[in-house]
Amino acid sequence: MTDNSATEFTAIEQTASPMFEILETTRDDVVAVRMGHGTPAGYREFYDLLVEKTDEYGTVHVYEDTTGWTLGTYLSHLHGIVPDLRTGPIFDIGRYAAVGDSRWAKLLYHQWRAITPVWPVVPDEMRYYEPQERRRALDWVTAGDTDSY
Repeated sequence: MTDNSATEFTAIEQTASPMFEILETTRDDVVAVRMGHGTPAGYREFYDLLVEKTDEYGTVHVYEDTTGWTLGTYLSHLHGIVPDLRTGPIFDIGRYAAVGDSRWAKLLYHQWRAITPVWPVVPDEMRYYEPQERRRALDWVTAGDTDSY
């Protein structure tokens, strides 16, 4: 994953898959993760978490730290296509914020926005933030439109 000193939020749980870490800011209907290289097993585990939170709260809000991504990281997230098609309709994402510092994270974010009219995994609202805006991104995911974007 990434160096924790470069991030504002600390990982509190290493998941079975090295694809993501659960961050300390995860609570109730908010899932906050640091996302690394995509894997089929990682997507299954992540989507199981989203389904569990959706079952419990009706809608889940997602904060993803995607800092430090490379071309390889971006390409690895093609593993998410099949899980999106299979599991996407089972969970409901309200607000989704990506925090990134590379063109690869930003490219995946914009591609996802472009296909939302036809894709099964569609947040109600999506925003992209730079790393220095981490707290603002989390505040928005947690409480909604507390400030203008």
